[in-house]
Amino acid sequence: MPAAAGPEIERLIQLLARLPGLGPRSARRAALFLIKKREMLMTPLAAALQTALEKIEVCRICGNIDSQNPC
Repeated sequence: MPAAAGPEIERLIQLLARLPGLGPRSARRAALFLIKKREMLMTPLAAALQTALEKIEVCRICGNIDSQNPC
């Protein structure tokens, strides 16, 4: 049984487990890997997710995912 993690780590695991193909155990492994590789992977991934959140939309005409709407 894995050791209890802090609430921040558990939240990350819960969110990762919502991704397709990731169950709770895979999400835990991914979360711990991201934390250990903070500078190499976690920081750039967080920045890429923030950029995607701000700039990528679903086209209102065709449903395509793009940075312009309509695409």
